[in-house]
Amino acid sequence: MKAISMLFAGLLTVSVFAQTGLGKPTWRYYRPGNTGIQGDYCDALWISPNGDPWIGGYDPSFEEGGLAKLIRSENRWVNISNVDYPEIGHPEQTGITRVRDIEKDAQGNLWMGTGRGVLKFNPSIGPRSLKRYDANNSVLPGGWMTNVEVTPDGMVWASGYATVWGGGGLSRFNPSSSTWTFLGTSRGEVIASQPRPGGGYYLWAGDRQGTTGLTSRYDSTTQAWTTYQSTVGQPKNLPGAHCVDTAGNLWIYRVLADGFNVQLDCRRPDGTWVGVPPPPVSSIEAIRAKGPLQALVASGGQVWKFDGSSWSNLGNWRAGHYDMDVDSDSSGNVWACGTGGAAVRNVSTGAWQRYRITNTSQFDNFTNDLALDSSGGFYATANAGTGYGGMVHYDGQRFIGFNQATYGLGFDWPFPTDSSQSVTVRANGNAVVNPMYNGLYEWNGSSWTNMNAGRSTLVSVVEDSLGRLWSLGEYYYLACKTGNTWTEVPIISWGGKVVRDPDRAGTVWAQTLHEVKRTDTVYNFSRTIDNFPELTAQSDVFTGLAAGHNGVAWVGCTVMLGAGGTGGGLIRLDSQSGQYRLYSYESGWPLPGKYVFPLATSPDGRVWMVYTNTWQYFDGGLCWFDGTRVGVFPGPVDGAMQWGGLPHTQIADMEVRSVPGGYELWMSCKSRGVAVLKVQSPIGALPKP
Repeated sequence: MKAISMLFAGLLTVSVFAQTGLGKPTWRYYRPGNTGIQGDYCDALWISPNGDPWIGGYDPSFEEGGLAKLIRSENRWVNISNVDYPEIGHPEQTGITRVRDIEKDAQGNLWMGTGRGVLKFNPSIGPRSLKRYDANNSVLPGGWMTNVEVTPDGMVWASGYATVWGGGGLSRFNPSSSTWTFLGTSRGEVIASQPRPGGGYYLWAGDRQGTTGLTSRYDSTTQAWTTYQSTVGQPKNLPGAHCVDTAGNLWIYRVLADGFNVQLDCRRPDGTWVGVPPPPVSSIEAIRAKGPLQALVASGGQVWKFDGSSWSNLGNWRAGHYDMDVDSDSSGNVWACGTGGAAVRNVSTGAWQRYRITNTSQFDNFTNDLALDSSGGFYATANAGTGYGGMVHYDGQRFIGFNQATYGLGFDWPFPTDSSQSVTVRANGNAVVNPMYNGLYEWNGSSWTNMNAGRSTLVSVVEDSLGRLWSLGEYYYLACKTGNTWTEVPIISWGGKVVRDPDRAGTVWAQTLHEVKRTDTVYNFSRTIDNFPELTAQSDVFTGLAAGHNGVAWVGCTVMLGAGGTGGGLIRLDSQSGQYRLYSYESGWPLPGKYVFPLATSPDGRVWMVYTNTWQYFDGGLCWFDGTRVGVFPGPVDGAMQWGGLPHTQIADMEVRSVPGGYELWMSCKSRGVAVLKVQSPIGALPKP
């Protein structure tokens, strides 16, 4: 074997921090906060005229989310998330994505109270209509705006409470002048507008259910406020926003004869009381007034309806507390949302259909592995939480969950584990997955088959060009399945991955920490750390593998003691000639960073790698190398959240898909789900490095 160590100074043309020859690259992302319902925390909903709901959802761990629409006829979601649209707000600002209330104005704009100010969005225009108002661009106090009300004169009122990042109080927006006016902190947080006899309106402001605080009312004609004392028969506290029915009745608590306790009742515009029988719940978490003397209330996951004379139980949409909103569409289907997602009750059957990230979203930010399918989608390992398990499939339009919380919109995960380690898609479309510590199973679209693998933990799985399945185990295990028989191929060390050889029939490349092997079970080409004089077996390891054409593979390595330094190396290994070239940091390579981790080769001959400056740290990015030129996509500093670009440098897997005009790189980015880089580049090999 002939070794060639390369010194780069003056030899190569470098294009660092540019994407030479790639055209303009574009990014897209698949994470819990921008797919499906966008979180298991859903605080507000608004139902469009055709019955499709817009639901505010967010992922609290990452502060990602916004607004999502369910197209019910297609079981498909449209996402408006801060992952993709910066106007919603940066995830470093707690509360920025948490939509607490939604109101529509006469122009079709949706006004949303959020954890930091007010957000406006027009569904008919789309994301370019997004506009945030907060303390940075208005007199809004900047705290948590929990209630929004659009009054008949077109004014937008917003109220909320103070937080550590901003004050609370009542504010009003005048659309004719596009200005906000701050009205102080003396009014209650919950607001609702009621028709005023003779014209105009009243705006009520009060606290939620309880026995403290005072209720006040604004008169649009006199522009004066009236404060109501807590005396017998007086209004006190609002049950929540959306508490005025179509007849103008205000659903509000009335002080009882003891002068202390309160009871939900209806107050007519003229100030008289209807005398509504109390709802059969001890507390109301959400309310929605509907037709004349009609209302929905929710508490503890249970929904009740008042039809004008009595209350009826509509059942539980989920167990537990914190219902945040409730409403019904024109057909009578009832929606509820809160902690645990959202659900709709079919008016014909009375059955509830639940929606959560587990059956609507790419539900894991920490994806271990992914595999592309022929539909334009992918399978990915995923963890939905303790006791839920799983895997997820994206079919190009919707996410399909494999876990214990699919509610009929996904598939069961029948394995005693919460996650999966590796996944691949076979030529017949079946997915093969390693449920963590539970061997290997094949999914054919309706059922699972045990593949009887020789190990419980399989870090990498792939199908070769002959349709044979290969698996790489955690400890000294590489095997090929022909028919029902697994044939082991000796390999040293552990970790790494196995990938299909793009040219040689029935052949794969496998990489562990200490060996790289090309094999078809009979033919074997192997190199260990000891085969490279520049490396030292006591300290150096292989750090990644990307298989190219003509028997070439790109292998990353550390070059600690052997090169007399503390850096990395990149080996171009030719299995046909047995020769290699080792490019090292110590020799002055043009690659960014000190270490590289090869992931994949693309149709244009480039090898794509993660680079870092510190061993096993996310202070680098993504780069490509064609033997002459280098292109770099820096990652976020210290792994911080950002818009656009590479979302994180810890990439567990990369898959390549050819598309018209170029190709896509699909990456599982630890803590950032799945990222896709679309490269506009003619398909065809570059000059051989």
